[in-house]
Amino acid sequence: MNTIKKYILTATGAVALLLSSCTDKFVEYNTDIRTIYEVEPERFLYNVQANTSANGWEWYYDYYFANMRWLQYGCRPLGNTVTTFTYGNSNIWRQRYDNCFLNTGSYMRHMEYLASQLPNADAYTHAVEAARVTLIYQSIFTSDVQGSLAYTQGWSLRSGGDIEDPAFETQETLYGIWDNELKAAINKFNTATNQVSIKNYDMAFGGDISQWVKTANALRLRLALRWMKRDMNKAKSIAAEVLGSSNIPSSTDDSFVIWLSGVETNHSDFESIKDLIRGTVTFMGYLKKYNDPRKRMFFRENNLTPENVAKWNAANPNDRLSEYGRYEAGTSNYDAMTKPEWVKMHKDRMMDGVNMTPLNFPQTRMFSGYYDGGSGGTWWPKLTYADFCFMAAEFVLNGVASSKSAEQWYTEGVRSSLELWNKAGDYCKIHNYVPMTDDEINTFMAQEGIKWNASIGKEQIYAQTYVEHFKNVNEAHALYRRVGYPNPISPVIANEACTANGVLQAVPRRFSFTPPIPGTSNYANNKERLDKMAEDPDFGNITDAFGRIWWDKKID
Repeated sequence: MNTIKKYILTATGAVALLLSSCTDKFVEYNTDIRTIYEVEPERFLYNVQANTSANGWEWYYDYYFANMRWLQYGCRPLGNTVTTFTYGNSNIWRQRYDNCFLNTGSYMRHMEYLASQLPNADAYTHAVEAARVTLIYQSIFTSDVQGSLAYTQGWSLRSGGDIEDPAFETQETLYGIWDNELKAAINKFNTATNQVSIKNYDMAFGGDISQWVKTANALRLRLALRWMKRDMNKAKSIAAEVLGSSNIPSSTDDSFVIWLSGVETNHSDFESIKDLIRGTVTFMGYLKKYNDPRKRMFFRENNLTPENVAKWNAANPNDRLSEYGRYEAGTSNYDAMTKPEWVKMHKDRMMDGVNMTPLNFPQTRMFSGYYDGGSGGTWWPKLTYADFCFMAAEFVLNGVASSKSAEQWYTEGVRSSLELWNKAGDYCKIHNYVPMTDDEINTFMAQEGIKWNASIGKEQIYAQTYVEHFKNVNEAHALYRRVGYPNPISPVIANEACTANGVLQAVPRRFSFTPPIPGTSNYANNKERLDKMAEDPDFGNITDAFGRIWWDKKID
């Protein structure tokens, strides 16, 4: 291994393990958070990618505890409580901010700086730009609930600069910066020559630069979606550029997904989905209605086999389970929990060590491949081909020209979603994996409600976007804030109108900020950040999680 040069850590952040191919000596050095090290820059691409996902605390608080329940993918095993739809915990949406700045951004900017100091700096263009595209993904994801970010100056000390108190940029400014950086990255990917290989450090595409070009364009389309509520003409202009390009995703293989071995995400907080989430009448109801093949990739069958039910019923004549099938749904509505049918559904039951509760456990190995004795890998979908297709379909319905119709984009998206979830089930070695068959997929797609229907086309796009984002719930949250989907009147997926003591519950929309304290680090810039965001009347009080970030404009 090359000589490792040691530096004093001059910026906020911590360095985690790099690659298992490094020597034990290097691993020992690299766990010391007081130092950073100079190695081949391309090695940091692994860390940039891994740190967009591998944060168990984020999954515990942001997804299982909050978004998955709020968006009715799952409910608490024994039923939601009166506080389920409140903000509830100061950790919600905080982890992604820390992860973006302490990990993903720190690695990316330090990687860029190290490369710039080498005599063959131009040979690292592909590595640096792949890391930049990943950081932009993570920054969009972070800004979605945090608003203004210290992006341009945020990692100055990691990059050879001297700015200790970085200024923040508004979300509107950031979107312009990111769009320009993505366009520049595409140009660099297409023109750079004599490049150092990133094959061994690129967990998304194995060093295939053509797919990074497609991903950069796909992220531009995601940015365009964020512009829709503020400036539809701007959004359509970006979408027209993207959909007019020949370098856009065209198959499931072009999906931006981080693939990790199971051991790399062997963390109890990923596994805790089993303890926190069960299928809901909203999500499971849809999956059962259309016999969606993804159902078994999302959830495990319950243990209510005919034999187990007969045995249970014989021993418990006053609590018979004859009416239940292998897939059942719980309620997200607190007030409904007093009704006998829901009390019975959510009741915890055990028989000779077998869980006899009707509600279905999620496929935990989809989140942690080594859980429950598993040996599979773990996948982190960022921007899949299905996602791209649904975005394209929506823009075509809004008048943006494309070589494909909205129906074609939608249909390709549904099929691709099935293909990718089928692949992920195999990769993660989920419990009782049964691959989807072509006949099963074709039958599903030919159904009324799934097959394209122009009269409800936009609803169908929203519904399939919602289903696709079962493991990328931030995008489902963005969909909800952008178009209010799902909702109780949808003809495709209708959610429950959830109440607590008769009061209709709303979904929190952004981070609950704490006023900065004079004398703390970067106080002036933090105060200016919040003051500027608060100028928007939709933002509300800075502590109000039901207020709105700039892109989430209230539409009358």
